Amino acid sequence: MWKMRLNRVHFRQIKLLLLVFSAVLVATATAEAKSNSNIIEQWDIFELALNGPEGGNPFIDVKLSAEFRQRGRAFEPEGFYDGNGMYRIRFMPDSPGKWTYVTKSNRRELNGKKGQFTCVKPSPGNHGPVGVHKTWHFAYADGTPYFQIGTTCYAWAHQGNAMEEQTLTTLKEAPFNKMRMCVFPKSYTYNKNEPEFYPFEGQPLKDWDFNRFNPEFFRHFEKRIGDLRDLGIEADLILFHPYDRWGYKDMNSKTDDRYLRYIVARTAAYRNVWWSFANEFDLMKSKKMEDWDRFFQIVQKYDPYQRLRGIHNCRVFYDHNKSWVNHASIQSSSLARGIEWRNEYNKPVVFDECKYEGTISQGWGKITAQELTHRFWLGTISGCYVGHGETYKHPQDLLWWSKGGVLHGQSPARIAFLKKIMAPTPFAEMEPRELSAGNYVLSKAGELYFIYFSTPTAITLDLPGSKAYKVDGIDTWNMTVTPLSNANPGRFSFTSPKANYLLRLSVYASGEKMRPDVKASANPTEGTNPLKVKFSTPTKYRLRWEFGDGTSSTRPNPVHIYEQPGLYTATLTATDDNGLSASTVLSIASDRATDMPIVQVGVKNAESPRTKLHGRIVRAKNGFYNLGDGEPWKWISVGDKPIEAMEGLRSFTILGWANPSSLKTGRGGNRIVFNLNYNRSGVDMVCLQDGQLRLAVNEWSDRAKNESSSKKLRIGQWTFFAVTYDATRAKDNVRWYFGDDDIPAKLDRTTSYNRGDTGKGSGTLTIGNYNESIHQHGKDRQFRGRLGGIKIFGSRIGSRGALPLTDIRKHQRQDAPEL
Repeated sequence: MWKMRLNRVHFRQIKLLLLVFSAVLVATATAEAKSNSNIIEQWDIFELALNGPEGGNPFIDVKLSAEFRQRGRAFEPEGFYDGNGMYRIRFMPDSPGKWTYVTKSNRRELNGKKGQFTCVKPSPGNHGPVGVHKTWHFAYADGTPYFQIGTTCYAWAHQGNAMEEQTLTTLKEAPFNKMRMCVFPKSYTYNKNEPEFYPFEGQPLKDWDFNRFNPEFFRHFEKRIGDLRDLGIEADLILFHPYDRWGYKDMNSKTDDRYLRYIVARTAAYRNVWWSFANEFDLMKSKKMEDWDRFFQIVQKYDPYQRLRGIHNCRVFYDHNKSWVNHASIQSSSLARGIEWRNEYNKPVVFDECKYEGTISQGWGKITAQELTHRFWLGTISGCYVGHGETYKHPQDLLWWSKGGVLHGQSPARIAFLKKIMAPTPFAEMEPRELSAGNYVLSKAGELYFIYFSTPTAITLDLPGSKAYKVDGIDTWNMTVTPLSNANPGRFSFTSPKANYLLRLSVYASGEKMRPDVKASANPTEGTNPLKVKFSTPTKYRLRWEFGDGTSSTRPNPVHIYEQPGLYTATLTATDDNGLSASTVLSIASDRATDMPIVQVGVKNAESPRTKLHGRIVRAKNGFYNLGDGEPWKWISVGDKPIEAMEGLRSFTILGWANPSSLKTGRGGNRIVFNLNYNRSGVDMVCLQDGQLRLAVNEWSDRAKNESSSKKLRIGQWTFFAVTYDATRAKDNVRWYFGDDDIPAKLDRTTSYNRGDTGKGSGTLTIGNYNESIHQHGKDRQFRGRLGGIKIFGSRIGSRGALPLTDIRKHQRQDAPEL
């Protein structure tokens, strides 16, 4: 009996071993089939390798393609020579099933080769190539939405394996799903090293045989495309660029066209490829507009899969309305124009470059992480897509924007938070619009609303439907989501507690329990410090107050004193008997004394902060300065670093006396007051050739439409001027005043110009010229003549910094020149 049991056990073991062995044989057979390219998953690459002639010039002499067919559909990708007598044809099958092919060539040994392969369903994570979806958006071929979060590493694929592998390791943990990268090596500041491979046969720097490609270069480059694909990252291939010391930007038209066909033949079958025809095409002076049109048409003709096509600008836009352009690739800091460009082009708008987070000296590479995060949200809520870049100084010039490596900035974590918030939304079904100056809404009516506040202002919105909405407050920098009570259909109003704040309203699902309603008040909500505030609430649930300065209370009606000036967000959180919590927020503004100037320059008493004179500037007994009217150019710097009290001003006043000796101006006008950081964060007040004054906030005055009347300043005459700016008002927020030694100042005109508060990250304050951040463009924007009694007042919390006329006249009398 025991022998029979033993035999049965033995039989089961043998049967199990046979099953395992059979499975191994099947797996081995499948692996061999895949390695022989007999089985290819959908949207992967079938590669046909053929031996052929090596003599002559195979890159030019041999023509090769193949026709791939399935159920009456046909594709005909071109082949390419890969060196050492090897020719390859790559094809991306877009549907499962049997595919057949036959080659076509002008060489007998490559012509008429037939075969077939089987395309199987895609593996998890393979969603196919990205295409345009619903006019302004993107989706993968299988219908999965694609929410573009791009980054730029122009020359990362030319840095050698160690650096390139480090970049790929970084990308595994980063939020980016698109990489902008150059095909040709790049020569520019912070990127002076020679690449390991070159795209043509020959010797650096310019001894190239443009009739012969270097297959080793392209094999390495396409490997990196494949590496990105395996990480789920689109490769936005920049086909041309102007930053070159090897002669690639000046190739003749035949070479350009042959190169385009070669790169398409080699890489178009990679499902993650996009075509970007240039980085800053308008700087490539050897190419004309008809060349760019021809390039688009060549790629459109020879790319069997019609990958996404775009082109990147510097100063001048390409016409994105042309039929061969799939999406508008834009370099601009004007994220607020996203809605305008969407409507103009009726295509997806991608801000591939909106300047970079970093610390280099160039203005395009030194915005803060806060500013880049703000631009991402502003572009997103405008229904567009935004790209990242990072340019932090490094002793070995290892900047992410150029070479990759590792990330140092603070914006990627915030961008990942944005992606987490937005990716699950029906983004392609949401419509953007501007609610008020600087405040935007992106919505799917009756279901979901995102309201982005560039400034802490009030908005009103009509909510349709019959269901209540959940309201969430999202701090885009601190990456927090705070449940904020409820909103009923109809008129909804809300005041943002801070700038760069996001409000989300989502309709309650059927049967979903509602949060408690939380109401609170504070009195007063603004004043000078120390500010005593009484808080109160009728809410009866379990309560907790957070006052925004690190202190808290659980009392229903606490009293709190804000000792330091600042903008505070007080939060009351209530938790009901079911454990559901909701909050409400209150903005508290504790201000400095706004009757005291932040800056005073050219006065009898001690100036503050201390000034430093650059060049021969004469100071009179009354403190007024004579800068002269010619070279060598001069300027007055105020303090030895940016003045913190001038940052984040919601309202301010600039006043003083001016007596021009000449109204000849440099480009954009002669500077009276300037503390921009290159062209952002701060103020720029200039005198124009016709005696007008112009004020700009957070931008160069060249772009601003905000002037006084003309002929206000006259050669040889003293004129008192004052301008007030109030970002708490959407319209009529700028007032211009003028007077002289006999006439008290009076209102000249009122203008509407609201660029929000003065922002963080400003430059050194300079009187009478640019500061150092922009000296590279020349110093001839100097005010030509005498200036004095320059004072700047401001408030970070409200309108107090825009002084009333009575106070303005007081300073006019106090600092009048002694004539």
